[in-house]
Amino acid sequence: MNELKQRIHDLLERMNERVYGKEHVIALSLLSAIAGESIFLLGPPGVAKSMVARRLKLAFRGGSSFDYLMSRFSTPDEIFGPVSISKLKDNDTYERQTEGYLPTADVVFLDEIWKAGPAIQNALLTVINEKTYRNGRGTVQIPLKGLIAASNELPAAGQGLEALWDRFLLRLWVTGITDLADFDRMIASADDTEPKITKELQITEEEYNAWQRQISEVKIHYSIFEVIHLLKEKIEDYNRTTQNAESGEHLLYVSDRRWKKLIKLLRTSAFLNGEDTIRLSDCLLLAHGLWDCLPQVDTVNEMVLSAIRQSAEGYLLNVQGVRQEIQALKDELSTTAALNEAQDPALKIIDSYYYQIDKVRMAERLLLFASDYQALDRTGKLFYLHKDKYKSKCFILKRYDLSMRGKVPQNKIYSLRKGKRSVFINDYEYPLVCVPDCTPLPPSAGKNAEELIEERFQKAEELASRVEDGCQSFYETEKTYAEHHLFLNAEERKALAEMLKHQQTTVAYCRNELNELRHAYRKENEEYPSEGTEGNLFG
Repeated sequence: MNELKQRIHDLLERMNERVYGKEHVIALSLLSAIAGESIFLLGPPGVAKSMVARRLKLAFRGGSSFDYLMSRFSTPDEIFGPVSISKLKDNDTYERQTEGYLPTADVVFLDEIWKAGPAIQNALLTVINEKTYRNGRGTVQIPLKGLIAASNELPAAGQGLEALWDRFLLRLWVTGITDLADFDRMIASADDTEPKITKELQITEEEYNAWQRQISEVKIHYSIFEVIHLLKEKIEDYNRTTQNAESGEHLLYVSDRRWKKLIKLLRTSAFLNGEDTIRLSDCLLLAHGLWDCLPQVDTVNEMVLSAIRQSAEGYLLNVQGVRQEIQALKDELSTTAALNEAQDPALKIIDSYYYQIDKVRMAERLLLFASDYQALDRTGKLFYLHKDKYKSKCFILKRYDLSMRGKVPQNKIYSLRKGKRSVFINDYEYPLVCVPDCTPLPPSAGKNAEELIEERFQKAEELASRVEDGCQSFYETEKTYAEHHLFLNAEERKALAEMLKHQQTTVAYCRNELNELRHAYRKENEEYPSEGTEGNLFG
């Protein structure tokens, strides 16, 4: 497999000799041809669209090519060959002489494709998709490997061109040379000859057919299916928003046939890059096959990168699982102690609103609002002792706030925490009055709070460790694969590297957040120990 990748790498280097700024276009043209698909180049005149087709022909040993500049006056004879007069005269058979025309070519270039008439367009549908051409009474299989079409415009709406447009799997916007150094080399070059490619690098017909079988065996990891599922959802959301906005923008339409062909393209990419399974880096190529008009290009790029990131974080690395576990731990710490007491029927309700605190050394009953008890947590909240004039022989512990400063004596202010059917008053534990013969707390509820929290910490930390290990391995492998990928350009490699770096940062952030929670919990335990001793505060 590595030998094949090196060979394709060397082949692309030869094909790109004296090519400036179009290396990525040539690489994707070769990829689409090996996948048996077609490619559409959109761009102004004079940006080397036809040169791409000439270079692609050189990749195939003994390969033949056909190119034609379409006009609204072009006839099927000019594309598919003239009608054989002898066969029409002698056998009454309407059959074309196809030698030297499109049906016998390995690589085809059709410029100004949208100017072709309906007869040519209809014949191209089966040529591109099924690689067949109906000639006379029979249908022949054609050797076509790659068809490159070009135009300086997109197909006009309402002209019946949708089916032909859908046949072009890859769509590339081709511009002039943007790098100034490349531009200087191009205008200074006096050598316009085609490169010489050795037979050892060229692809034979036997190899091409064998590769098709091997490509079909490339595996699809579930993370790739997840990318496709996420993309379908994003496209639906985009179309829904576009329709609601009534902005006149084009909707994104991706047929089932197109999705299937895109998967084959990804398989081909993985195969030529020496892999037996599609990788997430290969999925960046999807962006070239999903847009319908130029304003959608950036949106589609964002969709693809976002879907890859979500698939990696959610399914492949389970970063989302770590986030959820940390949030669950936060929730547990914030309620600490939800030990099945929140709605505990064993706690006896006094006068409709209160719980009674037992075993206090005072002649009066000591009450606490049930709602205040449920709101208690591990951090401790301030209450003050209040004598209720409407309830004889009762004191009530009520919530204290700063507005009462100076009105309540300091010796009547207490810190309360929640216990197990009990309340801690200044760190002394007092039981609450329960109904007679109540059901004991279940084992899980009676379990030491620190043990429960510790279990949650261990679970979160073990998951974080697994994700850290997986993220590091994924980062190193995917980064290396993307850096040496045959069909990604510099921008795509940079975008993937940033995504990988973001994932590492996210995992590191989760680890830091977990460490901070652990530290805060330990400090809290030092300040508020869980064990208390009954004492005489009210005697």
